[in-house]
Amino acid sequence: ALEPRPDGSQGRRGGAPQVATAIRRAQAECAPSCVTVLVDGGDMFQGTAASNLAYGRPVAQFYNALDFAAGALGNHEFDWGQDTLRARMRELRHAVLGANVTNADGSPVPWLRADTIVERGGVRIGIVGTAPEYTPRVTMASNVANLRFLPPAPVINARARALRTRGATVVIVAAHDGGFCDTRGPAPSCSGEVFDVARGITEKVDALVSGHTHSLLNTVANGIPIVQARSSGRAIAVLDLPLASDGTVSGAARGSVRDVDSDTIPADPQIDALVRQATASLAGRVNQRIGELREPMLRRGDEFALGRLIADAQRAAGKADFAVMNNGGIRADVQAGPVTYGALFEVQPFGNVLYRVTASGAALRAYFERMYNGARAPRVHVSGIALVWDNARPAGQRLVEARLPNGQPLDDARDYTLVLSDFMLTGGDGLGLGDAARRVTPLNIQDLDALIAHVRAMPGGVIATDETPRLRYPRP
Repeated sequence: ALEPRPDGSQGRRGGAPQVATAIRRAQAECAPSCVTVLVDGGDMFQGTAASNLAYGRPVAQFYNALDFAAGALGNHEFDWGQDTLRARMRELRHAVLGANVTNADGSPVPWLRADTIVERGGVRIGIVGTAPEYTPRVTMASNVANLRFLPPAPVINARARALRTRGATVVIVAAHDGGFCDTRGPAPSCSGEVFDVARGITEKVDALVSGHTHSLLNTVANGIPIVQARSSGRAIAVLDLPLASDGTVSGAARGSVRDVDSDTIPADPQIDALVRQATASLAGRVNQRIGELREPMLRRGDEFALGRLIADAQRAAGKADFAVMNNGGIRADVQAGPVTYGALFEVQPFGNVLYRVTASGAALRAYFERMYNGARAPRVHVSGIALVWDNARPAGQRLVEARLPNGQPLDDARDYTLVLSDFMLTGGDGLGLGDAARRVTPLNIQDLDALIAHVRAMPGGVIATDETPRLRYPRP
């Protein structure tokens, strides 16, 4: 996110100029008695309109100005296809690393590096980067159909050995896998893919830079310090590694995750000029008023009014019986007051195209059943239907109610229409319909355009919020 954004009641956070200042301040704290290396946890280009409408070019300029050493290959690096990703990689001075990514036949990807060694103040630092093994489920499947994503830990072990053989005295992993830590008890309890990766590492790794879950991580797992600095430039992670005279890590790391308070941190002039240039030509479009919101629409909990609004907009665009919107595609809150094109763009920045699918009630019942597995909450919003699950029933029989707005139950024997994005249609989040679809019709409408049209159609342009839950299930 190139520009600062509100962070609840905490004021504004982030903004590339403020992030740059925070980084440069951290670098100066121990100079000249330390060396510093900048590493990114992945998902580098996907952000606010100034980045997305330029396919990430301004973000590449930001990284180059700060002299980053390496970044992990995130799933969102593939959002605009491999050709655009490769174009950004050619512009970057630092390496984008995907050690666990191969061609579908297992051969190396010629344009993708596994690791790198950088020298800082005479210290040789090896960096290996990995992408999520589950990338095909969380990005457009067609954009990675020719690639395989291997389990990261065995690959990290092999690369760490190779890096030390090549003379690296410090080894850092940038893994676009994440997790969460619960600090409410006497001892932190952490879980998630990055901790599974850490437990599988048997070689000496000195630090792990995490990503993907937009969470705060500052902990140790399997003896490896792990950090993650939230998302969107709202924070930076600083990890101090004490070095012996031979350049090897000689003691315990000290980590911190520092909020980037853009109301108090001054803008870095160089990066501020870059951002002003990137945003100037878009101002008329981004600031265009679309509607009005009386109360903020926040992404809180598993089901929320903003998700219902988006699902309703997609159902209306397709003139369909139902719609399903994945929570992972809802990327920002909407604040009270005038709602602009830019604000809605940040909510739905991916440019997914909508499709209307025709399927039997029986097929849709099985589809709705798969939304809840008894272990975690459904990660979707729905329109045109209310669903109830019972965890006491066996798998495959947990959906006990599927009711239309008129109170009628879903009829297994008749056909219905359902609107899905191309991401969902092709199996994103594991919720594709596959052969169960009798007919698939492209609407040639992007999800953002559907949302804008839906808001503009509301009386007086005032956005109506629906606070009534449409999904009922036992809380895991």
